Amino acid sequence: MIHKRWPKIIQPEFLRSSAFLFSLIIIIFINPFLDESLIGRIFASLLVLTTMIGGFAVMFPHRDSIWLVIILVSVSILIELLSWTFRGIFIKEVTFLRNSIIYGTFALILFYYLLKVQPLSLSEIGNAVSIYLLVGLSFGYFYCYYAQLYPMAFTISDITENDKHLDLIYYSFITLTTTGFGDIHPLMKVPRLLAIFETVFGTFYIAVIIGRLVGMGRSSS
Repeated sequence: MIHKRWPKIIQPEFLRSSAFLFSLIIIIFINPFLDESLIGRIFASLLVLTTMIGGFAVMFPHRDSIWLVIILVSVSILIELLSWTFRGIFIKEVTFLRNSIIYGTFALILFYYLLKVQPLSLSEIGNAVSIYLLVGLSFGYFYCYYAQLYPMAFTISDITENDKHLDLIYYSFITLTTTGFGDIHPLMKVPRLLAIFETVFGTFYIAVIIGRLVGMGRSSS
């Protein structure tokens, strides 16, 4: 194929993985600061749509899982439309849960193919970083969903709903990276068990990726 003769930096696979990674970075740093105003909701919807399209583009070469991705993206868009029609707590809970499931599924599919690829290309390394961010977002949005159901599930007080969203995404990533500053504590069994699993996965995942990269270096030398 013609694109195989292109420089690595402009190959379609690398461009797709880079665009998806960039969209995840944007949603991490911008989405928590968007408020419930019309402009904030429009930007939030555009960010979600961008990550959905980016995820679909990255998954497209894996035809055996593309139908699952199509179904999830379609349901995600439907929920986004409903969130514009019905504004309430229930829709916010569904949106948080939707984000958690979508990002978690993307992470699982990409991780499955990442373990099969030999050797890792630039696009696969980009996908490896995306998986790490997807896992942090997936757990973070589930914490948001759980805190919406049970407001006393975490030791967060005297803050707005938007700040709680930001704090729980932050809590997810410091748990994933095993930093653990101790400023936020889960008080119920479900978030505590999830925090344990997220910590174990974060440690295991870094070890796997470093092992793959070291193996690539040894095989090429």
